[in-house]
Amino acid sequence: MIQSLKIFKANESFKNKRIAIVGAADSTFNERNGTYIDSFDIVIRVNKAPYSLDEGKIPFLGSKINYLFHSFHENNFSGGGPIDWELYNRLGIEKLINPNRSFKGLVTHLNFYKRHLQNKTTYIIARKNYKLITNGLEGYIPTIGFSALMLLLNSDCKELYITGFTFFRTPYAVGYRDELLNMKTNKDHISKQGIHNPELEFKLFKKALYTSKPKKVIFDTELNKIIGISSTL
Repeated sequence: MIQSLKIFKANESFKNKRIAIVGAADSTFNERNGTYIDSFDIVIRVNKAPYSLDEGKIPFLGSKINYLFHSFHENNFSGGGPIDWELYNRLGIEKLINPNRSFKGLVTHLNFYKRHLQNKTTYIIARKNYKLITNGLEGYIPTIGFSALMLLLNSDCKELYITGFTFFRTPYAVGYRDELLNMKTNKDHISKQGIHNPELEFKLFKKALYTSKPKKVIFDTELNKIIGISSTL
């Protein structure tokens, strides 16, 4: 881990780039935006996304993936999913990033290396970035998607497109976490975990939109309806 773990320099990586971030909500299938998504300089996805990019879904999701934000939990209870280096290499994933810079997050990262015993380069965010992400969360652990969104909204990227994020107001996309497609089941799951607060994340996300640094922020149709503002900031 000491040899392989590096700090992800978010602003340096995002500066002046056109970036698309694709979440796991079913709203990604409301529009055939695959080609549009793949046109961005950087495409970011989260957790189990690499397992969802089959041929039939590419017209909606696109196929490009540069950075994968991952919890580094590989058990069935969490949303992370298995870390498969062979698959990641085939998909052209350049960086595997754990945005949880807490003590527990570092322990999770260490356990990943204990399980795999491979000299693979992985990334963790800077302390100042984690402090920014968790500010206002009242002790709750940020979801991986929220962490990535907040990093992007506080970066100097040139353009940001956000799709597949509904803050649990719609189900997961089919094939992502099918055991939680039922909205009540998913709500009960979040409550049982007791570590995330989607409503508080949504509140902080909306607040961040009005102070965001990117020159242009674009939302998919569903997120635009949910937040109730213009589809482009």
